[in-house]
Amino acid sequence: MKVVNRNLWIVLAVVLLIALFAVVQVYAAPSRQEAPKTPPAAVLELVSAAGNDNVKGADPATLPITASFKIVTDTKVGSKPATVVLPLSGLSNVPIDFPVRLKASSEDAAAKVMTYTWSFVGKPADSKVTLPKDAAKSATLQFMPDVPGAYMVSVALTYADGTKSPEPAFMTIHAGTYVGVTAGNCKQCHPDKVEEWAKTGHATIFTDNIDNLRTPDVPTHYSETCVVCHTTGWYKGYTGMGGFTDVMSKTKWVMPTFAEIDKGGNFAKMPKDLQNMANIQCEVCHGPAGEHVAGNGRPQVSMDNGVCDTCHNGSSHHDKGLQLKNSAHSDATAAAWNTPTGPAEQQCVRCHSGAGYVTFLDDPTNPAAWDNSKQTVGCSTCHDPHSNANPWQLRVVSKPVALPFEITKDVGLSATCFECHNSRTDPAKAVNGSFPHYSSAAELLSDTGGVTYGKTAPNSPHGMMVGAAPIPNPAAADDPEAAKFLFSATDDTKGNIPGPCVVCHQWPGITDKADPNYEKVGGHSFSTTSPDGKFDYTAACKSCHGDQKTFDFTAKADYDGNGKVEGVQDEVKGLLNVLWGALEKAGMKKVDTGYPYATLPKGKDGKTDPKISNAWYNFRIVYGVMWGTDTGDGNQGAAQAVHNFKRSAWLLQQSYKDLTGNDVPKATLMQ
Repeated sequence: MKVVNRNLWIVLAVVLLIALFAVVQVYAAPSRQEAPKTPPAAVLELVSAAGNDNVKGADPATLPITASFKIVTDTKVGSKPATVVLPLSGLSNVPIDFPVRLKASSEDAAAKVMTYTWSFVGKPADSKVTLPKDAAKSATLQFMPDVPGAYMVSVALTYADGTKSPEPAFMTIHAGTYVGVTAGNCKQCHPDKVEEWAKTGHATIFTDNIDNLRTPDVPTHYSETCVVCHTTGWYKGYTGMGGFTDVMSKTKWVMPTFAEIDKGGNFAKMPKDLQNMANIQCEVCHGPAGEHVAGNGRPQVSMDNGVCDTCHNGSSHHDKGLQLKNSAHSDATAAAWNTPTGPAEQQCVRCHSGAGYVTFLDDPTNPAAWDNSKQTVGCSTCHDPHSNANPWQLRVVSKPVALPFEITKDVGLSATCFECHNSRTDPAKAVNGSFPHYSSAAELLSDTGGVTYGKTAPNSPHGMMVGAAPIPNPAAADDPEAAKFLFSATDDTKGNIPGPCVVCHQWPGITDKADPNYEKVGGHSFSTTSPDGKFDYTAACKSCHGDQKTFDFTAKADYDGNGKVEGVQDEVKGLLNVLWGALEKAGMKKVDTGYPYATLPKGKDGKTDPKISNAWYNFRIVYGVMWGTDTGDGNQGAAQAVHNFKRSAWLLQQSYKDLTGNDVPKATLMQ
């Protein structure tokens, strides 16, 4: 009996082992095989291409569409050839009988795409449009809508490893014809917008120039190459969309010569149908409205720079779009424009989204009303396309809408800059753990900001002096058509107050196209330092400081105590290092990412010593973008050393003394 029981136990043990092994195999098998990865998705976008043949690039999607024709500017000279670029706005509301471009890509930039499967998901029943025969080889699809209506395009991607994008990407394009603001009776439904628009330069740019009304004392140079941007639907060589060139052809109207323009009376003689398509109207920015007026479709509202670039990046003389493209404001990969959206970040979108900024101005006290769409800062972020209430159609001038400190002066055109480039908090909140944002330029340029320990801080004269009055335009002496003042319109005899930001960061840029920093500093690049940090654009400094080659002006004394009298930026950088050393000794530790970019030690009561909090507040208000490299972009105090050197150095010295009980060793104290 004992033998039987023993054998039975052996059998049971074997059975249990087999069962256990089977279970292990079932659960272990998946771990030996990686779950198949989902191929990256397809991305489809409309292409915008500036009306500028100076914009070069390897991307075939941005190759210009050109129109060549003959113009007559002088009866004695006769006709001469001209070529212009016909831009792509990037709108999904487009004219018929003109090319549309779409570009496909993978959401994973590293994935190699072998073929592109393009198709029309749908199109108007009477459309004859077909896909190019070699479409599968190209990431770019160009087609020309031939009749009004909606065209839906899709693309699927096949990758080098044989996998395909999970599903196609889709895009709908609405095509139509131009109707004109008068014939379309836009004011019936949009009276406020039409009334605002009618007061802008857009509404009269052609009307004025065709009779030389803007510079009557100067002989005109206005030709049909200018009209490209100054009318609605100018598409030489393309017919059918009902725009200016269509009507021009039907009415047989001929552009007047220079002499006829100087004489005047030309607009009044134009056919009424052509007058209806003159000037920069609603449809230039929103797309053709023929279908909309007929009850089908809807003009598009877009804040994309491509809409403005059709004209404002239209030539080497109209190049603001190219400058802005080189600006940090346009870097779509930057952290500033990739802040997570949604309620958790809603307080941030007023500055970290172009659309967020516009909606913030509409309702400054209610974050719930702010648009949290992901978007860079573009043309229509700062400029209101409809309203001419402020100079340059800026949304804000003179006094910002919301600041963490009281502003006591008119900052002119720089009010828009102040709105975002401030510290977002006030020094009294340092002890509660609230520290400055990444840029405190507004405070330093307003002779305020920082923990002052109950004392009166010294200030450099920079902020109060720079940009406080209109700036005479040096070019006006040689060019009768030039504006009399910088940052002002041609016919402005009084000039605008640029404010301290605009006068330096938007000083007219380099005009030599051979210069490596052409379009990369000054103007709408907003940059005063080259992208590589090796060149300081000091043109704005020269009227006061002479032929200064660097922003690192030589200081008057050794303020960081290293035994050398250095440039102001180096002195501030040295003081930051001295103060950080003291903060580390007090228990602070650097954190590379995440506000406030350092851990502050806490006592037994769970609170941080106010001396540490106040010193860290001043460190951050001077430092700029945290833990960056010294490339002149605000990191390591480079910007604040220029904005207000005295206050910057004084705040750091005072913080060191309050924290350690001693003055900065061997340093000259800022007075």
